Amino acid sequence: MSLQKRIRAQIKPVARSILERALHDLPLTDQVMSEWACRKGWRPPPLGVETDTYLNASFGYDDEENIKKAVSVVKRNTMVSFERLATLWLQVQHLDKHEIPGALVECGVWRGGSAGMMALAHLHLRSSPHRQLHLFDSWQGLPEPDRELDGAVAAQYSGGASSGTLEPIGQCVAALDEVRQLLEKEVAYPPNLISYHVGWFQETLARTQIDKIALLRLDGDWYESTKVCLEHLYPKVVKGGTIVLDDYGYWAGCRKATDEFIATLPEPVMLHHIDADGRYFTKA
Repeated sequence: MSLQKRIRAQIKPVARSILERALHDLPLTDQVMSEWACRKGWRPPPLGVETDTYLNASFGYDDEENIKKAVSVVKRNTMVSFERLATLWLQVQHLDKHEIPGALVECGVWRGGSAGMMALAHLHLRSSPHRQLHLFDSWQGLPEPDRELDGAVAAQYSGGASSGTLEPIGQCVAALDEVRQLLEKEVAYPPNLISYHVGWFQETLARTQIDKIALLRLDGDWYESTKVCLEHLYPKVVKGGTIVLDDYGYWAGCRKATDEFIATLPEPVMLHHIDADGRYFTKA
């Protein structure tokens, strides 16, 4: 038996996975090692890490086969975890099965992967889709965070630009054409049902007319971006609708804005975990 085979036979499964990556000259970052350690349980590795391998594995989600087919379509257009994509699929399916009315709205679109997941979930149950898809993004990347509200980590991420002004910091930049290509060509969602709202939330939300919202997905990262979306759009979310906070567990500003807003609501809110970062709740 070769030395390599003897080593593989003696090490634990998680260590074996890490070794195999090293033997194939794949990058071993701290994030990758941490995520792969989680494979002792059911959790999939992050998107981009042996994607084809884990799309053939089983993680116990309802409707998992169809979820994986959808993920294979949007995976190059998202930074969102498998858990958040899978949960988004199930949320839209729930809304459709129970005929909860309203549009699918996303604030913070980037390359459109999450929007594509929502569209695919709706198309799966509806041969004639009817939900409007409202997408809000500057398509210039993120604006400056506010150091006082978003914290030192956000200020460091922005390269020190942290006055809270609506100026791009060069992070999370994407092109609107990438989103159109995914949604209108690869996903094949009817273009007449898609509205692209280009600009900063503080500018576009005030002039946009949306009647009812079934699912509101917020991925604006910062305090002000989260606050303005909740203030303008939460009143339009219907009873039984879903509100998704993509970065609640990651960015301090998102958490602060969400907690402050929830504290003003008359009904109690249970924030459900999706993964370390994502949360969601249902409007009572």
